Amino acid sequence: MTELITYIFEAITMIISFFATLMLINRKKNSQVPLGNTFLSLANSGVGIYALATIIYSIIGQEWAVIAFLKLGMVAIIMSVLLLYFTMQVLIYSSKWIEIHKFRFWVPLIIALSIAMVLIFTDFIEVIDASTAETHFQPIPFVLFASFVAFMLIYSAISLYYFGIRKAAGDSRKRMQIFFIGLILVISALIVDVIGNIIENEVLFDTLLFGILSCGVIFVAGSFFGKNASE
Repeated sequence: MTELITYIFEAITMIISFFATLMLINRKKNSQVPLGNTFLSLANSGVGIYALATIIYSIIGQEWAVIAFLKLGMVAIIMSVLLLYFTMQVLIYSSKWIEIHKFRFWVPLIIALSIAMVLIFTDFIEVIDASTAETHFQPIPFVLFASFVAFMLIYSAISLYYFGIRKAAGDSRKRMQIFFIGLILVISALIVDVIGNIIENEVLFDTLLFGILSCGVIFVAGSFFGKNASE
């Protein structure tokens, strides 16, 4: 029963993520922040791919599926977090930040792609029990993955608060506040995942992980559904 609940929350996260992606794509033509809209739609699709990959390897229950789709999910999360960071930059500085601060665009992008390559081509996943998708990670690749995800999320939240929310006003401020809540929820999901790996109660904590993550997606996507925004 508990595993079924976990599947349900994973499916909910996937559906919400892909639905938010479609809504943002449909809204792009009328959006006053088209670049941020594009980044965010891609970020949401990354979360959807992560949830879908988790469902697939859990259902198949074979070692090759766990390794292949777990890697796919981790790469999707890396790119999703990177795109959330890009979205945050657009919210604060407008789309011109890419031209003005190229360092802030290219360096995180290169780091993210490098870590993704390490995850793809390194044999760092040991499948302990394929039927339950119980795994063990080699420390270095996983630490690179976890450190990048944690740093980018925390940095994005802090930057959004100090350089965006505190200085903005009106609808722009509300948009940033909603996005900020979404980031905090995503960070909370990450913390829950870490605690779950330590306690080794994957069913309970996976349910909490995807429940919180789906709420984070709703808030993050909702920040771009306001009527007014400044590019």
